[in-house]
Amino acid sequence: MFTPKTNYAKIAFDAILFFVSTGQVRKTSEDKIPADLKLKMACIVSIYDLNDNFIGQYGDVDSKNDFLYDEIIENAIGAASKDKSNGPVKNDQLNQIKVFVDVLSSPHKVEDTGELKPQKHGLIIKDKSGKKGFIMPNIKGVKTVDKQIEKIKSDYEITEDTSSLELFYFKSTRYD
Repeated sequence: MFTPKTNYAKIAFDAILFFVSTGQVRKTSEDKIPADLKLKMACIVSIYDLNDNFIGQYGDVDSKNDFLYDEIIENAIGAASKDKSNGPVKNDQLNQIKVFVDVLSSPHKVEDTGELKPQKHGLIIKDKSGKKGFIMPNIKGVKTVDKQIEKIKSDYEITEDTSSLELFYFKSTRYD
């Protein structure tokens, strides 16, 4: 069974265990949430099996909740139940998963794409209509900014010419 090394991964893993076992979301009172989890920050929660095969992922570059704590729980449950890749996590899988929480920095407008490093920087693109998409840093097979842009445009069906897109970058810190 997965043993989380960080508080962030423990919160996500416990939320998944509770949700998959009971179908419910465990609520915690605000006074019991640690200060470092009361920040408004975005995160992505990813679930893998013990052989590093992808199971599910959920989250966004914009936080929906006031606290990172609530963001982690919501995204953990989303990764376990809403990701369409492999279907929802089932009770008999709970001993065979591991969980990662990627906490994202605030996005910054890209001034010069030459300064971006796809292994270090995630990328967000936004078209003139406001449609946006993103890619996490350090994605296998994506070694250039042009490849990041190409993948985002493809995944999010953004058809505008690259020169008319707004670009933003972010950094991610992974917790397991």
